[in-house]
Amino acid sequence: MGREIRRVPLDFDWPLGKTWEGFLPPENLRSDPCPDCDRRSPGITAAREWVDWLTRLMLTLDDRPDHPYLASSYAPRRPPSPDIQEFGSGIAGREAGDMGHDGIDQYQATRKIIAAAGLDPDVWGFCPACRGEGWVERYPGQNADAEAWEPTGPPTGDGWQLWETVSEGSPISPVFPDKTGLVEWLCSPAYTWGGPMSRDTAERFVDFGWAPSFVFTPGRGLQTGEEFVGETT
Repeated sequence: MGREIRRVPLDFDWPLGKTWEGFLPPENLRSDPCPDCDRRSPGITAAREWVDWLTRLMLTLDDRPDHPYLASSYAPRRPPSPDIQEFGSGIAGREAGDMGHDGIDQYQATRKIIAAAGLDPDVWGFCPACRGEGWVERYPGQNADAEAWEPTGPPTGDGWQLWETVSEGSPISPVFPDKTGLVEWLCSPAYTWGGPMSRDTAERFVDFGWAPSFVFTPGRGLQTGEEFVGETT
């Protein structure tokens, strides 16, 4: 994710900040949500959703034994003893980190619990209508068409333009007839994505053609990608 220089036609007039249409699959290839799934938990049945929730609750015993979820009138009167950590680590497959057990831990723990019930965690609890995908084809063969689709970039030409790649990709500068015009724009207040740049940095960045959004190095700390490229290339 970052910025890149593209060579486009001089009369290229795609709106700034709008994702280029060739980077987005056409509407006819977008699948419909599965009608049998719950929108909050697509792809799984209500039974697996409950098991997943209960697993998260069990891991919370290890993370935060004072969590409000555990304060119901049916909960034991004593807080969990330290050996609860052995249980949490056992079903998660590793100890809790500084922020507690994460989504990967919960996923692994859920699979272990399903397997302990004698069921296949790769099969049980997935929506039979969409086979766990959360979406269905609009027409037979749509999946194959979607897999065969490939993005196409904008037309090429003699112009110079800056694009962002944080999204799928969109232009963020006017089209300039030469490199100098783009360099001067990067050095001006008009460039608000990370500038204005020094002229030397702008020239090096344009020559290099691409930079990430940010770079952290021990010697320089946090820098914009353009600054890093300008100083190291």
